[in-house]
Amino acid sequence: MLYSRINEAYDFEVTHCDSFALVTGIGRGETGLSDAQNSAKKQGEELLGTHIVWLHVDYIENSDQTRVVAVVYKCLI
Repeated sequence: MLYSRINEAYDFEVTHCDSFALVTGIGRGETGLSDAQNSAKKQGEELLGTHIVWLHVDYIENSDQTRVVAVVYKCLI
């Protein structure tokens, strides 16, 4: 697993955060889910996010593609 500067969190852990953004990640093949999550985390890091909350995982029918949707929070505390 690669080191990430963004922390995985639950909704109740980010109630003190003051800004957020939606991000999506896409992965393919056997490692599709982890690739999609890493893609979303990278976007969150580029936005200077501190926490990520996973909202949805979508396994596309008749495809090897996996998509994730997450909310990235920027917590100042």
